[in-house]
Amino acid sequence: MNIEQIRTSIRSARTCMGMEFGSTRVKAVLIDEEHNVIAGGAVNWVNRFENGIWTYDLSDAVKNMQACFAALKNDVTEKYGVPLETIGCIGISGMMHGLLALDRNGDPVTPFRTWRNTMTADESAFLSELFDYTVPQRWSVAHLYQLMKTEPQNAAKIDRITTLAGYIHLLLTGVHALGCCEAAGMFPVYDTPEIPDTRPEYFAHMTEKMDALAKNTGMPWKTTDIFPAILRAGENAGALTEAGARLLDPTGGLKPGIPFCPAEGDGGTGMVCTGGLAPGYATVSAGTSTFALFVLDKPLSHANPEVETTVTPCGTPVAEIQSNNGTSELDSWVGIISAAMETLGCKADAGEIYALLLSSAMKGESDCGGLLAYNYLSGEHLTGFSSGRPLFARKSDSRLTLANFMKTQLFAIFAPLAYGYRLLRDEGVNVTNIRAHGGLFRTRDAAQPVLSAALGAPVSVSEEAGEGGPFGSALLAAYAKYCAETADVRETLPVYLETRVFAKNKSITVTPDEALTRDFAAYMDAYVRGLPIERAATECL
Repeated sequence: MNIEQIRTSIRSARTCMGMEFGSTRVKAVLIDEEHNVIAGGAVNWVNRFENGIWTYDLSDAVKNMQACFAALKNDVTEKYGVPLETIGCIGISGMMHGLLALDRNGDPVTPFRTWRNTMTADESAFLSELFDYTVPQRWSVAHLYQLMKTEPQNAAKIDRITTLAGYIHLLLTGVHALGCCEAAGMFPVYDTPEIPDTRPEYFAHMTEKMDALAKNTGMPWKTTDIFPAILRAGENAGALTEAGARLLDPTGGLKPGIPFCPAEGDGGTGMVCTGGLAPGYATVSAGTSTFALFVLDKPLSHANPEVETTVTPCGTPVAEIQSNNGTSELDSWVGIISAAMETLGCKADAGEIYALLLSSAMKGESDCGGLLAYNYLSGEHLTGFSSGRPLFARKSDSRLTLANFMKTQLFAIFAPLAYGYRLLRDEGVNVTNIRAHGGLFRTRDAAQPVLSAALGAPVSVSEEAGEGGPFGSALLAAYAKYCAETADVRETLPVYLETRVFAKNKSITVTPDEALTRDFAAYMDAYVRGLPIERAATECL
C-alpha cells in the first residue's frame, strides 16, 4: 500500500492494533488491512523482586501502556501526517500465568505475582495429584491455593482473578474474559472446537474439587465466579469504553467504541505470529523465558509434571515445554561488553552489538572450549530448581575465547528446552516444523541453527521474528474484525493466517546441521553432569 492508501486506512478504521506487556518491554504495532506493520511504539520496564516475590507495580503497567500508545500515535503522525483517532480492532497480550487478584473495587488484594515465581511447589504437586492433571507452579490456580492457605483473609476478598493481559483488557473494556490459551494457563481448560455449538470451559470436575478446597478454607466464592469467561479467537470481547479511551489516551484524541478481540498471553500470540497452529507444528519463543508449544492432533496420554497441557487460541490441544529462563543472562553479559566498548570510546547500536557477538558464537570450538553456563536467573522447574543462580564455569585448561563464550551462552539458553523435549519424544509427538520468534532470532545465522540442532527439526523464522507478541495480538484483532464482518461461512484462524497473512510472508528455514547437532548433544551431556554445580551455587550463594 502507498502512503495515501495507508492514510485512508487509518482514517476509516481499517487498521488493527496489538499491544503486548512483555517481561522487559511494553510494545505496540499497528497493521493495515493487508496485515503489514505500518507503525509501532515501545517502552522499557523491569520486574522487581520484593519480599521474595517477582512482581510489577500495576500503576507502572498503566503508565507504560499510556507511554507506549503515545509513542505509537507519534509514529503514525510522523510517518503519515494524520492523527490516530480510531482503530478497527484492538488486541491485548501479556505475560501468562501468575496471580493478579482483585477485590470488588478492582484493587489488588496482594502484590501481582508473575510467572517467574517458583514458590508453589507444594501446591503444584497437591493440585496435580488432586486433578490428575499437570498444574505448574506458575499457574494462577497454584498461587491462588497458596494464598488461600497462607493469607486466607486476603484470599477471601477476591472478587475476580486474571492475568496481566486480562487486567489491561478489563480496564479498557470492563469485560472480565480471556482467550482460551491464556485462560488455560490459569486453570485447566477443556475445548472441543471440532464439535459444533460447544464452548471452551474449565474442567467441571476440577472446579468442583477447587470449590471444596475453597469451602474448607472459608472462602466465600466459587471458582467459576472469580475466574474469567473463556472466549475463542474471532469472538467479540467488548469495546473500548469512554473511561478506557481516556485511560489509554489521556489526550482525549482516541474515540471510544473500538472493538476488542479476546486478550491472549504470549504463548497464544506467539503461535499466531508464526502461523504455527496446525498439528505437527511447534512455536518457540525466546525472550526472558524460553518456551515451545507443540500443537497436537490429540491430547497427551497421561500427565507429566514437566509437560504442560494447554490449547491454541482456537482451542486445539497443545503440549508446552517452558523454561523459566531465557535471554536475561545473555543480556547482562552483552551489557558488560557494551559498557567496555563505550569506555574505550566505541559507540554502537545495541542491535549491531548483539548481531556481532551472536555471529561469533558460530566460530566457537566443537566442545565450546570446555566452558559451561547456566542461565538460571530464577528457578528452573525443568531441571528441578526452585531458585536460580546464574553461573559460568570452566576448568583451568579450558579455552576462554569470545567465540567459545558466546557459543556456550547460546547453548545454555536452549539447554533446558532440549532437556524437557525428551519427554515429548517419548510420547511419540511428531514435529515436522518449528517456527520461532523473538528478538534473539534477528541474528539469522546464530540462534536459529542452534535451536534446530537442539530439537532436531527444521526451524523457520519470518521477517516479523522480532515483533512477536504485539504482531500476534494485532493479527488476532484482524481475525476478530474479519469474523465480525463476514457472513455465516468463515475461515478458521489457521486457514485465515495461512492464506491471508503468511502466504506472502518471507521466511528463512534451516535444517539440523550434523556437526552442530553433535556439538549440542555433547554440551547437553556436560550440562547434565554439571547440574550439581548449580545446585551447590543455590545452597551456598
